[in-house]
Amino acid sequence: MRIEDMSLEQLIELNEYICQRIDELRARADLNVLKQLRLGQVVHFEAPEGEIFGKVVKMNRKTVVVLSEDGKRWKVSAGLVKLLRDVRP
Repeated sequence: MRIEDMSLEQLIELNEYICQRIDELRARADLNVLKQLRLGQVVHFEAPEGEIFGKVVKMNRKTVVVLSEDGKRWKVSAGLVKLLRDVRP
């Protein structure tokens, strides 16, 4: 079926299904990140101000609270946080 041939009701139903699937995938990604994180770990994420580095100070079901190097607390979606890996020669 072509999207151009779908009725408004069909499009609304399809949109709801797509949004639900996106939510499921994001939740799975958030859970995978949370499994890897521990309190005190150094992480980074992108913010409008640029890349932020800090330590994990709290973990919730969907978010992580990060204390940045400048002392600011950031509540970030778990899926946006990335572990800072040690680089050893």
